Amino acid sequence: MKSILLEELRRSESTKPLRLLLLENAIQDAELTLLELKASGFDVECTIAQDREEFLAALESAKFDAVLADYRLPNWTGLDALKEVRDRGKDIPFLLVTGTLGEEAAVECIKQGVNDYILKEHLNRLPSALKRAMQEKSLRDENARAHQALGESEARAREQFAELEQIYRTAPIGLAVYGPDLRYLRVNEQLARFNGLQAERHRGLMTRDVNPDVAKAVEPYLRRVFSRGESILNVEIQGTTQSQSGAPRTWLASFHPLRGDSGVITAISVVVLEITERKRAEAALSLSEARNRQLVEHSVYGIFRISREGCFLDPNPALLRILGCGSAEELDPPAVVGDVFRYPTEYAECMAACQGEGKVHSAETQWRRRDGGMVVVRLHLRGLSAADLTASTEVMAEDVTAVRATERQLHESQKFEAIGQLAGGIAHDFNNVVGAILGWAELGFDQARSYPEIAERFVRIREQAERAAALTRKLLAFARRQILQPRSVDLNAVTSDLTSFLDKVIPKNIELKVINAPLDPLKADPAQIEQVLMNLCLNARDAMPKGGRLLIETEMADIDESYCRFYPYVTAGRYAVLSVSDTGVGMDADMREHVFEPFFSHKEPGKNSGMGLATAYGIVKQHGGFIHVYSEVGQGTLFRAYLPIASDHLLEASPARTRAASFSEVRGTETLLLAEDHDAIREMARQTLVNLGYRVLSAVDGEEALRLCESEAPAMAILDLVMPRLGGQEAAAKLVERFGRLPILFTSGYSQESRGLEATGRYLQKPYSPSSLSRLVREILDHAKIASPPS
Repeated sequence: MKSILLEELRRSESTKPLRLLLLENAIQDAELTLLELKASGFDVECTIAQDREEFLAALESAKFDAVLADYRLPNWTGLDALKEVRDRGKDIPFLLVTGTLGEEAAVECIKQGVNDYILKEHLNRLPSALKRAMQEKSLRDENARAHQALGESEARAREQFAELEQIYRTAPIGLAVYGPDLRYLRVNEQLARFNGLQAERHRGLMTRDVNPDVAKAVEPYLRRVFSRGESILNVEIQGTTQSQSGAPRTWLASFHPLRGDSGVITAISVVVLEITERKRAEAALSLSEARNRQLVEHSVYGIFRISREGCFLDPNPALLRILGCGSAEELDPPAVVGDVFRYPTEYAECMAACQGEGKVHSAETQWRRRDGGMVVVRLHLRGLSAADLTASTEVMAEDVTAVRATERQLHESQKFEAIGQLAGGIAHDFNNVVGAILGWAELGFDQARSYPEIAERFVRIREQAERAAALTRKLLAFARRQILQPRSVDLNAVTSDLTSFLDKVIPKNIELKVINAPLDPLKADPAQIEQVLMNLCLNARDAMPKGGRLLIETEMADIDESYCRFYPYVTAGRYAVLSVSDTGVGMDADMREHVFEPFFSHKEPGKNSGMGLATAYGIVKQHGGFIHVYSEVGQGTLFRAYLPIASDHLLEASPARTRAASFSEVRGTETLLLAEDHDAIREMARQTLVNLGYRVLSAVDGEEALRLCESEAPAMAILDLVMPRLGGQEAAAKLVERFGRLPILFTSGYSQESRGLEATGRYLQKPYSPSSLSRLVREILDHAKIASPPS
């Protein structure tokens, strides 16, 4: 080591000069010192200080490899200079070069830290003494670095051991070490939590002392590892724990032998991972897969996958029924999916679209059955990821053959009905105009016979009128289909955008108010929806020639199956509702029956074409919705247009539904008073309540309701607000006067806001479903019992 250091010192001396601080007040002596060093081969870069001030200034301003100092200086000594060097924390070789120095002084200098002293009369010793001091300095530096490296290494080792200990103690898996007697040597905190016992209390205990249930499974594996010396991996162990209140748990355990220097097994390390939740998830997944298989097997939709070669994979029974196959083997290769398409190009188009977009929805096509017949199917395709090596596409097929046949029949029926209405309207309006033109042209021709040029012009007019009459006859045999451009539409945005325009066409004596509720988006043609709203608002305007109030409202509505049983043309689902109500003249029953017919109008001839409401009706129906009207003469009119929300939004973001009450929860035996002037609604409500066990007193108006109560005391009254002879509010006042705190439920086709209802009873908006009526009746009756307990 010493030779290596000397070699490094020589290399450093040969590559850079020796930075020397020389403290000497005699310049001649300083020159002699430097000459001696240079003669010995030292490359010296020297700074000479002659007194204390120059010496201290040099120490502060530069770094030096060694210091040479005279022992005796004016008012100062070399030991004083040494103290200044050491006080500044500088470990620099310090040598004294002096004229005379006694033995005691020399000993004191060495004690104080002087590396060596050289008498000026023996300057030839200086080079070797300086080299030795430099070597000692290098050795000290190397030792310091070695000690520092050793300390840092020990610190890192302590940190690593601490980290390993921390990992062992806090690892999310259970860790334990067993001795040859199968007793715990140590466990970590996770295993301690499994056992419900502090980690330090495990030492010296056996597994049977801590968890007898688990010990029956663990101890045989420990004995096998000690006897055979081989690891045992991933063993499932089941049992209970103290910390889980006896609940069954499952762990995955591995046993590893630990050997000493001699190779003898001294202990066993056990790694335990709890997999209880994973096992539960696997069981739930297995159950879910079984249920999904049942859904596929019992689905009314044909479900299958298409292999990358175009063959059928996993066809379900519904698909076999659609294709008329007796068994799935009939669809095995060489049968391919493209063969069942009546038009093979449609198969290619569907597959190309699915590859491009990732999915295809509602693609209609025709399939060829095994018996040669044709079926119309609506296809939903979804592309599968490349990870699925067996199949490329998943398909659901809906047999819509009967539906399309019914639609064609209905379409034909509606087409001819509409054509009949159109013909009547044209005969009433356009043909009258054309007939007048023809008549006046004929009269003009007769009177202008003596003026050939004028008579010729009347002939031309008559010819064009006759062409118009012929065109009218052609129109009677033609019905134009409307083409929609559907996209995602915010109904509230439509109403807001149209409000500014309505302000320009609605007179100042009509108050316009808009109430919007949060809505799900529609999939609709926005221009057509605007047309619906505009037509309904203009109809309301025309119904209020003396002014009034026009209210536009939006809301969400859930239509259930029970509602659809009374309105067969309605499909259950979630709808956005657009309501337009007015306080105008209203309509009687005959007008309400014909209000949506083309060219029907109750206004003066020439004031209206009669197509506004018919147009709104057709647009709503074409969007898959429906429209209701509620009106009474002198009470105003309310139109409620139900538009289905976008189906993809319904699947992804529809709000959580409240649980529907069961049949038993809404039954009752109380006597109810029902007053409703609309026969169909009254009969629907009566049947609903009777079927639930209630006794119902049914009346067509308020007066009959009061007569029925002369000998009966109802538990509750259900009253329509607008009825002939005596309305709901007036009848309610008399019933409360007679029976006291009688629960009242008002019903009306008008919104509560538009009617300004301030009655004390509850309110149910028409149209209502049987389920909503039954739930609300039961709720009101139960609340009345709580509010007025029997005495």
